[in-house]
Amino acid sequence: MANDFAARPVPGPDGGHVSDGLQANDGVQASDGGQAGDGIQASDCGQASDVIQASDGGQRGDGVEAARAAAANAFSSCLRRIAACEWRDLPVAARSRAAMIMADNMAAAFSAADEPEVVRARELALREGDPGAVTMLARGRPLASRRDAASINGLTMGWNELDEGYRKAVCHGGLYVLPALLATAEACGASGRDVLRALILGYEIVARVARAWRFPDLRLHPHALLGPVGAAAGVALLRRLPPDELIAAVAGATALGMAGPFNQAVQGALVRNTWAAHGAVAGMAAVDHARAGIGGLASTPFDVYVTGLGTITDLSAFDDDGDWAVCAGYQKINACCQYAHSSIAAVQALIARTPEVLKGAAVNAVRVAAHPLALKLDNRQPLTTLAAKFSLPHAVAAAIVHGHGGVTAFDSASLSDPRIERLRQLIEIVPFDGVRPAPHDRPAAVEIETAAGTDRETCWSAPGGPDLPFDEQDINRKVAALCAPVAPAAAGVLERLAQMAVENTTAPTPMAAASIAAARSPIPNASGSTRVALSLSSPWSAWLDAMFAEPQSIEQHE
Repeated sequence: MANDFAARPVPGPDGGHVSDGLQANDGVQASDGGQAGDGIQASDCGQASDVIQASDGGQRGDGVEAARAAAANAFSSCLRRIAACEWRDLPVAARSRAAMIMADNMAAAFSAADEPEVVRARELALREGDPGAVTMLARGRPLASRRDAASINGLTMGWNELDEGYRKAVCHGGLYVLPALLATAEACGASGRDVLRALILGYEIVARVARAWRFPDLRLHPHALLGPVGAAAGVALLRRLPPDELIAAVAGATALGMAGPFNQAVQGALVRNTWAAHGAVAGMAAVDHARAGIGGLASTPFDVYVTGLGTITDLSAFDDDGDWAVCAGYQKINACCQYAHSSIAAVQALIARTPEVLKGAAVNAVRVAAHPLALKLDNRQPLTTLAAKFSLPHAVAAAIVHGHGGVTAFDSASLSDPRIERLRQLIEIVPFDGVRPAPHDRPAAVEIETAAGTDRETCWSAPGGPDLPFDEQDINRKVAALCAPVAPAAAGVLERLAQMAVENTTAPTPMAAASIAAARSPIPNASGSTRVALSLSSPWSAWLDAMFAEPQSIEQHE
């Protein structure tokens, strides 16, 4: 599938902005086996006065019980406060952002539906798994058990590196919450409003856990550690568990994290893509266990993250600060590690000035001055799509060939594309001289030599973060392009969901009002046998019916 929605280049520091930040999937391996880059806290994400750390990973002396008790109290108080929030309590910005997170992650799942490994995993689940009536986000809307659907959807949502993420910590909250939440919502008949509320609040919980316990050197991947936490939070909130059961479920989920090494992403080991899938299933199990009286203690997160794993603790993350985590996120249009995004933007600017660079045939040499975090992404022979997404030579070469960093720049075919292979070997990577403080701390300068001469472009910061977010139309085009091969109607339906999410909180524009009215008009379900009128009170399954309906069938009722 062609992707012509690549990020526009940023011309320089005055127009730059913070890159999409502390991404869980953008780590690079340090020489000691730890992580450079996203495993290192940025200055705006530092620890407050409540920081607790001991060099042996635990607590020393008489302070250990006090520290454990303080953590348990902060954790449980935060969860009780969050659980008490109803839809009417949620600000319009959080509602709007949640709908965008929904669209971003569902589109990311659709984008990977036809990847060969994903197809085989889905076929195995359908052939050998338990039967069920829950949607897998794939062509033809295959149905499976709740757990199998959540697992496969978790696998696909993060596969192409197009899911959104949280800026203030190493956390992809939407990826962790949504696969289990959507499967459970469809199975139990929850409404669209119920789903959005649980997404906002579940995201809030997992993001605050991610901020509260950080690794000084990130050896374990947060997809592995936090996947069960986000899944448990979302499902427990959807099911409206009593506060004590919510605490037991989320605390128990912290003890179900996996020992997933961060460096597997850099090495291209596809097992990394399974952590969100396993996290979804583990989180659902944590909720079921808590409902049966089998759960964690409020102090369990402390013992997992501090006693067991030696993290730094910042209990101020659990304070009622008035912020909503869903509003502090970033989005991707380039389907790769964020560290390479500024290089891709620079390539696009060069192509815009010198069109003959496109496709790469006229290119004789390429020199990339990369920021320190990107220097580690030096794999010139990626053997998997994941390795390609964490290879700076591949990202630059593919951007030259395709003119963008979208899905096709990093898909299976790109690994053996002779044009990309040739360019990967030509690229020289050197350190960027004069890296500035954030938001200009991840720049790139790309120099391309052709027979006509040499041209150079510097990008100080890649687009997509909260300081300079993508235009809503850009994201809508991205979502439409990714949904089109699998569920062509889904993008429009997701736009309607976003418009309804803010209804009655602001006066809609005439265009939005028309779309809301259209969303309320009767449309056929996937089988065409019945007609439904969508609203936030409609079951999530009805929203899925609309997403998988034929677009022309929807349009004739608008």
